[in-house]
Amino acid sequence: MRKGVCYVCVPGDTVDARLRAAREAGYHGIELTFAQPGGGPLAYDAGPDDVRGLRARIEAAALEAPSVMCGAALAGASLLDPDPGVRARGVAHLATGLRRAAWLGADTVLIHPGQLGADTGYDEAFDGLVSALRALVPACEAASVGVAVENVWNRFLVSPRDMGQLVDAVGHPLVGAYFDVGNCVLWSHAAQWVRALGPRIRRVHVKDFQRRIGTGAGFCQLLDGDADYPAVMAALRAAGYDGYLTSEVSGDIAETSRRLNRILAMA
Repeated sequence: MRKGVCYVCVPGDTVDARLRAAREAGYHGIELTFAQPGGGPLAYDAGPDDVRGLRARIEAAALEAPSVMCGAALAGASLLDPDPGVRARGVAHLATGLRRAAWLGADTVLIHPGQLGADTGYDEAFDGLVSALRALVPACEAASVGVAVENVWNRFLVSPRDMGQLVDAVGHPLVGAYFDVGNCVLWSHAAQWVRALGPRIRRVHVKDFQRRIGTGAGFCQLLDGDADYPAVMAALRAAGYDGYLTSEVSGDIAETSRRLNRILAMA
């Protein structure tokens, strides 16, 4: 397994400064976030030359860009919206993101599916998301880039069984799960998610969480919370996972890197 870090967690006033900081802290990869048109290091309106130029800068810093977050793509276009037209806009945004991920050299696009509203039925949202992901498959195949749905605090996919059923319902090797260790700690056990999802996991986010706090303020430095990382690592190795562990921890990225070394040495 290799160590990654989310771009938004890395300090620096410029893209190159952040890339240098990530590499100096010992990471092998950096996960960029798509911005709305005209913003961020990787914008939705960026052309192939701009994206490939960014890829060259990443490689010059001795890093990889194995995955890309696409949360911004779903602003106003949630894949859980009951309106098929809204979901279709989300699919179109993600298809654009997949092309740019391919130019960047990434093989996975993270999907935040959106928030489940109180007036939307769970089954309705589930079926709509399955349809949206199936609609994305041609774009995934054209780009040779997969998509991975993350378990997030959105009142949806709250168990590994739900996530596994979603991936299986789509039934395509380029559609999987982006498992976030810290996001499930409040109400479940992370290792159970890994054992249940197994090879459906395309990528892993690492962070930690303190249950006694119980709110967003409970997210904390690796190994300072209630995530059972020895069990998580044993489960990941048993599942044959050999991809990136990407830190989504804010603060001292060098300290996080050192703690990630300890986690990688487990099991």
